[in-house]
Amino acid sequence: APPAAPTPEVYVAPVLVKDVPIFLELVGQAKGSQDVQIRARVEGFLESASFTEGAFVTLGTPLYRIDPRPLETVLAQARANLATQAAKLEQASIAANRLKPLAAQEAVSLQELDNALSNESAARAQRDAAQAAVDKALLDLSYTKITSPLDGVVGTTLVKPGNLVGRGESTLLTTVSQVDPILFRAGLSEAEYLRLARQFAAKGARPEGETAVDLLLADGTVHTHAGRIDGIERAVDAATGTLAVQFAFPNPDRLVRPGQFG
Repeated sequence: APPAAPTPEVYVAPVLVKDVPIFLELVGQAKGSQDVQIRARVEGFLESASFTEGAFVTLGTPLYRIDPRPLETVLAQARANLATQAAKLEQASIAANRLKPLAAQEAVSLQELDNALSNESAARAQRDAAQAAVDKALLDLSYTKITSPLDGVVGTTLVKPGNLVGRGESTLLTTVSQVDPILFRAGLSEAEYLRLARQFAAKGARPEGETAVDLLLADGTVHTHAGRIDGIERAVDAATGTLAVQFAFPNPDRLVRPGQFG
């Protein structure tokens, strides 16, 4: 007789109801959450660049210094002109105040009083214009000291000390990027977007700020900190048929730099 067939093994597992993760791989590029261009706002010769290229800088860290001497001369001239105009205003005010009681007694004509008051108003306007010139000279002088506007990583300098900057344009000197958090932009195809949008709609959820995202770096490792969808572009790019999606990842150790692919 043929041998009896062995008893089949049956595996039993409990039924679980849970969310199934959505897996989708996108290729994109990192950029700073803020990329601020550092430009020369006044004309002058660049005296120094007092930072290490590619280093982390904090808010207010000195970056560049433009020769302040020409602007200090402009400020001194503006202050001298302000003093002159203030003296003229004081003289015009004294003359007008002297004529007011005489005009009330009809000792002088009203025309003379009107001329004195007009001279006082003109002198006050000239004094205010001189004050504005002093304020502008002070502002221009403050632009000779260029500091970092935020905490971030500073790039390489595009202009070396000794060069003339700011003539006719705001010369670009370098860029400072805030890298914590770091942003990551990738292109999502229209079909993938529709599929994901329907899945999120079925769950009654929104992708922005709720979905944990992993960042796979170029060396095959996963970034330590999970990110979130930061925003989705308004419209599909007609040329590529993709929708730009932006992710935000915590980056406290500044491992991920702008321009990296992942």
